[in-house]
Amino acid sequence: MKVRNLLVLITLLIVGSEVYAQNNKAVIWRGFEHSWTYNHRINRVGDYVQRDQDSLLLYHMSASGAGADSTYFTSHYTLVESPNVAFHAGVANIKLYGKEKQLISKDIEISIPAPEGFEEQDLYATVLNGFDLQALGHADKIQLLRLAVDDAQYAKESNELRFNLRVAIVVNCQSFECSRFDQKTTYDLKVHYLIMAGSNESMVSTSQVVTKSYPWGKKHEHNHLPEKHTIYGKRGGFQQTAMGVRSMAITLDVAHWTVEYHNNVTLLEYDKETGRVRFATDLFFKEWHQGMQKMSAKPEHSRFSSRKEGWCVLDVGVVLLQFKDAKIKHGKHKSSMYWTGLNASPNHPNAVSTYRKILEKD
Repeated sequence: MKVRNLLVLITLLIVGSEVYAQNNKAVIWRGFEHSWTYNHRINRVGDYVQRDQDSLLLYHMSASGAGADSTYFTSHYTLVESPNVAFHAGVANIKLYGKEKQLISKDIEISIPAPEGFEEQDLYATVLNGFDLQALGHADKIQLLRLAVDDAQYAKESNELRFNLRVAIVVNCQSFECSRFDQKTTYDLKVHYLIMAGSNESMVSTSQVVTKSYPWGKKHEHNHLPEKHTIYGKRGGFQQTAMGVRSMAITLDVAHWTVEYHNNVTLLEYDKETGRVRFATDLFFKEWHQGMQKMSAKPEHSRFSSRKEGWCVLDVGVVLLQFKDAKIKHGKHKSSMYWTGLNASPNHPNAVSTYRKILEKD
């Protein structure tokens, strides 16, 4: 796909990092599951995590276009506390302007003042802590979405942490509810991140990319199971481990309606002596499912839904984090929400599900 720089206007606005965690405690995002009862354009979708002192905060965003619908979702996370590792969480706000069917992408360098405890450490590891994608104009169908972060580096002279953030998106809307004359698209993207810093003796980071691809048709419903994988970290001396997401991407043959989208990782087994880890990835995109026209949360709207064949490529960059001394607790939160549709503004509070859990003190 060619990018016509003269025709595509990309406006990027990074609002200074908003800090909501900076100590030896954090929550690591491991991805999400999102499903509607019938397929839609993306008005808003997202999932991210925060830790506020002794509270866990989980957010999920969902807003469809014209049709009302219920959303069923799961947020995956890991709580971590380590006396020898510093954590810093924040968010970058990116506004993307362009044309439908054309690639909108940008590589950005994020720079923030180095918090206390981040000066001249041996290792800096950066992971995604979630995202929030919101249409500022009309809702579009997704064809490509990619988010990725590089590990942060410490700049001694400016006392800053600096890392690269890469984003890309392609959208289109060729349905009857879409304008044939307005081919512009505008999305607001918030990317949440978590930076960890420590000595080589206190923490080790190992990365791996997992990819999955498949086609689907109009007659037989496509289903899936999570896939198991192996990653090798450092041998011996590291008692606890966690996993995070460094990158995530979905690529479709053309822009499609979405009924379901999964992108998450789960740690299954850790061998401390060999550094061997077994883990599972749940990578899944679904364009339609059986019965969605009549058996949805809003049948009078879903009766207009239709199926389209296609193919997808999904990938997730996972990070294995090994700690010499840490308290680790893995968890997930399942819930649901309802959206009234009618192309309502996705900035409405009903588009956001917030869950707060008070954490027990040791």
